[in-house]
Amino acid sequence: MEVIQIIKKTNYNIVENISWCASQYGGGVIRENRTFFICTKNILAGPSPSQNLHETIYHEAAHVVQMCKGLKPIGIPLSAMPLPQKKIMDITKSLSLTKNKASSIIEHEAYWLEDKPAEVVKYLRKFCF
Repeated sequence: MEVIQIIKKTNYNIVENISWCASQYGGGVIRENRTFFICTKNILAGPSPSQNLHETIYHEAAHVVQMCKGLKPIGIPLSAMPLPQKKIMDITKSLSLTKNKASSIIEHEAYWLEDKPAEVVKYLRKFCF
């Protein structure tokens, strides 16, 4: 996958099923040790595993972009990122799980981008190199 190859070039370790996956995570990014992780066991146990795997990769890749910017939003206007109610509820869930209480706009961007791989690649190239 192109996104994974680009993330590797940003010097992130890409790993599966680390200890954090014992929780409800589908994936995440650990800023302190530059780790991008995917909880494939959790994803495969849920509904729509293929779709959820791809969405998780793109979602977490959006967080890599935000970290390349110094843990700041990418800068997409909120009005340009409409989300269905389910994803709005997912933002609240994500914010309750994270140790680093990220702003809701950061999560909003990631949820909006998780089904837009071309946009994620564009932002990775723009802000991480």
